[in-house]
Amino acid sequence: MRLQLFALVLGISAFNGIFSPLVHLVAAYSFVWAPPWLSTDPSVTFYFSSLILATTTLLASGIASALLEQLVPASREAPGPNLIWAAIALILTFPAVVRLLLISGVAQ
Repeated sequence: MRLQLFALVLGISAFNGIFSPLVHLVAAYSFVWAPPWLSTDPSVTFYFSSLILATTTLLASGIASALLEQLVPASREAPGPNLIWAAIALILTFPAVVRLLLISGVAQ
């Protein structure tokens, strides 16, 4: 159960990295985070911007789970912290879902 929830969190984070409206903002500031040897091709910039956002989603959503495991040591083997992790990742992914619905034409 714990590994399945972790795989869910990874998938949600990857989805957010690809469809987040912030991907353009991160790409616009690539001069800050990109090393000079990295290609300036837009597809490479988009890939690394998506990777940064996916990693940020994964880490930011895991904060509450880590705090719960530290405060309640008995919960380390229970699926509760991973459920919290997945729920917060879903909340952080809400703008990406809205953007995908607008792009696909389902919502206007």
